[in-house]
Amino acid sequence: MLLFLIGMPGCGKSTLSEFLSGKLNLKRIDLDEEIVSFEKKSIEDIFRDNGEEYFREIERQMVEKVCKLENAIISTGGGAPCFHNNMETMNKAGITVFLNVPVHTLVTRMHAHDANRPMLNGKSAEELTDFLEQKLRERFTFYQKAALILNGENIHGDEIIAALRRHGLI
Repeated sequence: MLLFLIGMPGCGKSTLSEFLSGKLNLKRIDLDEEIVSFEKKSIEDIFRDNGEEYFREIERQMVEKVCKLENAIISTGGGAPCFHNNMETMNKAGITVFLNVPVHTLVTRMHAHDANRPMLNGKSAEELTDFLEQKLRERFTFYQKAALILNGENIHGDEIIAALRRHGLI
């Protein structure tokens, strides 16, 4: 089984993938970590040195690579489903789960951890809210193609497992 967690930055993809990998006995893969390992530089440096188009092409290659695996849970970057037919590729390979967390919750989480998100550093709560609302509008069409959509401020791993079972996905 391949399980893909998608959604906005700060929605809990990385944290939930750790929990779910243990519960479902799946290998945990963070797509951004795979890109950093492959490129041997940070996401921020890739964007700065090579641009977004280059990053999105590497991201596409990593999506195709992980889609060939078995028994893994993959947490994607927030934009991954929105480029190069990645959403369709992931849907064909496995089960996609959209973690739809309200923007105000994302803002709260990001302000608590903004050191880990260089592109968001220094933004006020209002600027961050505007930025995330715009990104969500741009990405929602792709996110809603997920096999399973979970809405809430605090989505728990057990809730994801129950929803997957309820929908006959596992």
